[in-house]
Amino acid sequence: MLTRSRKRESGQPVAGHRLGEALIDIQTIIIVGLLYWLLQEEQSNAYLRGWLSSNFPLGLYLLSPLTVAAISGTLLFITVFRIAFFVTGKDSALVGGEVLYLLRRQGKHLRELVSTKATSTSALVLASSGAALTLYSYFIIQVVPFTALGISCIILGFTIISLPRHTGGGPGMRAMLQGASRGVEALLEQYNVEKATYLPPVEGGEVFAYVPLTPDIGAVSLSEMRRAPKALSGNGQRAMLVYPVGSELGKILEFQDGLSLEERLKYILIESTEICSRVMVEETGNAIVVGMEGANVDVQGQKYRRSLGSLPSSIAACVIAALHDKPVTLLEERKMGDRLIARFQLLE
Repeated sequence: MLTRSRKRESGQPVAGHRLGEALIDIQTIIIVGLLYWLLQEEQSNAYLRGWLSSNFPLGLYLLSPLTVAAISGTLLFITVFRIAFFVTGKDSALVGGEVLYLLRRQGKHLRELVSTKATSTSALVLASSGAALTLYSYFIIQVVPFTALGISCIILGFTIISLPRHTGGGPGMRAMLQGASRGVEALLEQYNVEKATYLPPVEGGEVFAYVPLTPDIGAVSLSEMRRAPKALSGNGQRAMLVYPVGSELGKILEFQDGLSLEERLKYILIESTEICSRVMVEETGNAIVVGMEGANVDVQGQKYRRSLGSLPSSIAACVIAALHDKPVTLLEERKMGDRLIARFQLLE
């Protein structure tokens, strides 16, 4: 389902989004460069200072060193902050719940700052101000540097407006995924299931989940897991293979382009399904910790959740198994407010 919906989209969402964000940052840096050039010109050109004093006194204030430093410093600070948290996607390591809590608070404030409505309004104000500055500078005071600055503001504003602010499946996609988990829930309902092991796909196939149906099944090799039946036959059956919700995720074409685990999880959990609002990953050897902010785990079958984990963790396990080509077990989940922390273990 996710694979088909993905094929209808054009381009690379992850790369395209980053390109758009990088374009905004580059234009912001260009504007800072224009401000610095105007400051240098104003300080070295006595004629320009005299002309500004007679025709545009506000320009003397705008081109004072303190004003230029304040504006440039603010723009550069915001740009560096955006690059660190939105473009590169590099988050601090998950060292305990407190670090994740601090990251969650920072992410919340940032999302409030760059919400869709606020961003669109700010972009319109920026473009409108740039248009007014361009017309005034070119036709009235006839100052080319101010005209160039106004045009840069117009371009930056319309670039921000043109960027997509809402992509993905939303509530409808989440409802379909929840419905898909109900079939597995019905199969497992009468059994005392244990923690499942997610098996990597074979030659581009599906991800399976090996579900023990009894608590005393003991150690089982990977080959034995793959030979487990895919249907309930009774007669003391001890385990079975089921299709988890994310069994087809390994077939997404964009995943063949070398995306990292965090980028894949962001694409699936945030952009495609909107199951959570932020994803952070920490990998140490065979241990993987995934922090999911705003994770939706309320509607979930008890047996599915007990064996395969909550819906976000189950999807994450499928992505991990497909990427690392190793069996994966969900060790534990912890719900802390609107945060979900899942610990996975890669099996050799």
